[in-house]
Amino acid sequence: MSRRAGTHGFTLIEVMVAVAILGSSLLILLETHYAALRLFNEAREETLMQQFLERVMGEAEVEVLAGNLTGSGDFGKRYPEYTYSFEAVPAGEDQMIPLYDVTVTVDGPTDSRSMEMVVFSVETFQ
Repeated sequence: MSRRAGTHGFTLIEVMVAVAILGSSLLILLETHYAALRLFNEAREETLMQQFLERVMGEAEVEVLAGNLTGSGDFGKRYPEYTYSFEAVPAGEDQMIPLYDVTVTVDGPTDSRSMEMVVFSVETFQ
């Protein structure tokens, strides 16, 4: 049996199929990677907004107890695109019990979140 010279390599079609499979695999991997990055950024934004809301709720409670019923501010140089505000109004007509409805709002670059709470002011009760 004789062998022809030049039959030891791959054909052009075999090489093209291998390159097409490799390219498709890389495309799928890149799309998966960018989808994971998008999910990470969304989760980071959600966590940051929740942390800011909790922080502002604490600050608003202290300010209402000090007698300041409105306020606003930002979160410093690290987060210049985030701002907050709060507003407190007396709850109900009867002020025998000093309750305040407090609305806290955090504004970010993509959305805005609000939360409400009730603050009991001990100092005006005495």
